[in-house]
Amino acid sequence: MPEYTTFLNDARTAQFWLWVKWLMFFVAPVIMIFIATDVVGMTLKMIRKIVGSSEKKRDDDDDYDVYRY
Repeated sequence: MPEYTTFLNDARTAQFWLWVKWLMFFVAPVIMIFIATDVVGMTLKMIRKIVGSSEKKRDDDDDYDVYRY
């Protein structure tokens, strides 16, 4: 029977965290750029909706007829 060894010994754990470090170093900025562009797009949509609804509300107020007796 082979000698018992643990899978996550010190060397393998250190190698694993090295890979995670480099993965996060190279991949995370790309993900953050895509998320940032989506957030900017959603923010612009909200601003357009807010400005558009206030202009529409102002236009709706002008439709009332004024009667003078």
